[in-house]
Amino acid sequence: MKRETVPIVELLKETKGSVLILTHENPDGDALGSAMALYLFLKKKGKDVTVGCKDHVPHFLDFIPHVEDVVSLPDGKFYDIGIIVDSAGFYRAGTEVKVAKRIRIDHHVGGEFYGRYDYIDPNAPATASLVYEIIRAWDETAIDKDIATCIYVGLATDTGFFRYSNTNEYTFDLAKKLVHYGADPHYVYMMFSERESVNKMKLISKVLDTLTLYEDGLVAGITIYDRFFKETGTTYDDSEGLVNYPRSIEGVEVAFAMIEKPEEGSWKVSLRSKARVDVSKIAERLGGGGHKYASGCKIKASSYEEALRKLLEEVRKQIQLQKIHS
Repeated sequence: MKRETVPIVELLKETKGSVLILTHENPDGDALGSAMALYLFLKKKGKDVTVGCKDHVPHFLDFIPHVEDVVSLPDGKFYDIGIIVDSAGFYRAGTEVKVAKRIRIDHHVGGEFYGRYDYIDPNAPATASLVYEIIRAWDETAIDKDIATCIYVGLATDTGFFRYSNTNEYTFDLAKKLVHYGADPHYVYMMFSERESVNKMKLISKVLDTLTLYEDGLVAGITIYDRFFKETGTTYDDSEGLVNYPRSIEGVEVAFAMIEKPEEGSWKVSLRSKARVDVSKIAERLGGGGHKYASGCKIKASSYEEALRKLLEEVRKQIQLQKIHS
């Protein structure tokens, strides 16, 4: 994981221009945690830095230090350097940004590449760990409680609070360092996982009624219709993590959640795998991407049935390619 030289460090050290750090739309813990950690660090170093996102900060991440500094994109401004974190490319920002130099910090396989300053490592447990390595290579003594908390949020949430297959010795070693710098594991878990609303419980009830098994129980999926949000007084943010319900069923190898996005004429799909199926391949063929065990995409379709058919075709194809049998 550690690098003797990290080219982006030298660029950021030398720059006297403006820097925009941005996340993908509908940011998760790793995206926002990584962005905020790098933002706070660069501010400490006296850089002209802005952190932005197309979408608002979701409730389950509103405890991240200084998250109120996130600006809404597009903001119409021009930046000398644009850094997108935890994304396959700038297109994942979901909005136009005006930057002279584009850089990507990410731990996903594939995606767009912009040059030698990109910092991409598919073996990293989280993008937040790469931000830590950038800081370590520059000035680890600058890490304070707020920066440590931001990195910890990314690391903990993207490893399922140290339960997923990307959890390893390095992950725990980094978590230990972050706790030393002031991150509070109990606080982060409580704020991220234990502040659900009654309305979200009602949403979950409706969603679980859609639970369906496919491929002799190897595949399980749920559907989150737009009307569910209206009927329960919830928002898109409340769909976070619901894909883990079908994933938890014994015998299921691939789980998915299909979320209706009527304003886009599409369905957002979250994919999860327990171990044997590489869902990133499914997502890539549908125009998305991600990790082997957690990926996503959007499917343009005129109806739910069409979107489901397209998704299941690719899921079956991947199961057959990998010869997964019950």
